[in-house]
Amino acid sequence: MNTEPLSLCHLNPEDIHLILSSRVKEGKRQVTEEWLQRKIEEMNLKFRYFITLTFNKQQTCVINQYLDNKHIKNVILSFFYPNNKPQNKIRMWFFVEKHKNGKLHLHFLLEGINGLNWLLKHNRKVTLKKSTIYDILCGDYFIEDVITETLTNHLNQYIRKLGNGKQGVDIRLVGDIEKRVQYVNKSLDGIDFSGWEHIDFVNSDL
Repeated sequence: MNTEPLSLCHLNPEDIHLILSSRVKEGKRQVTEEWLQRKIEEMNLKFRYFITLTFNKQQTCVINQYLDNKHIKNVILSFFYPNNKPQNKIRMWFFVEKHKNGKLHLHFLLEGINGLNWLLKHNRKVTLKKSTIYDILCGDYFIEDVITETLTNHLNQYIRKLGNGKQGVDIRLVGDIEKRVQYVNKSLDGIDFSGWEHIDFVNSDL
């Protein structure tokens, strides 16, 4: 039995190309994830929500998606701060994911806010299901559920390209932030982006 370690010299040029390409991708993804984790610590970011937006008419151009992201960011900030926006407003990071068919959808990480203070302080009209209002009256509710439901309705109202209901907006608690950062960089393993263009640096608080 031959126990000699495999070297690139034993492989044909096509296999060598596949191996080297895989190693380059792994390195690019690892470096990106480590850099983002350092930024989270350095900037003391407290991401609370992981949000995915899917659009009825999906973009195929990253630049156009960035332009949509600017509007999306303004919609979110107007939801939390309907009047004046403070200096220390919540921060968010946008990640564009490309499917094999070239169409794009959006993930972003969003910091949280003190829900009770937000409800008491800001004069914001919110939309809730009757069942949620009933739960509130019965004292059986979580403030996170109120925030995620009202934010979902707000996004559906002001972002016209979104899919209907839950098909367009998926809001979850961020959970393990390291795993979320790995997830939003998974595009680096598949469809190639140019450099780091899957991260929207223009609209992300980086």
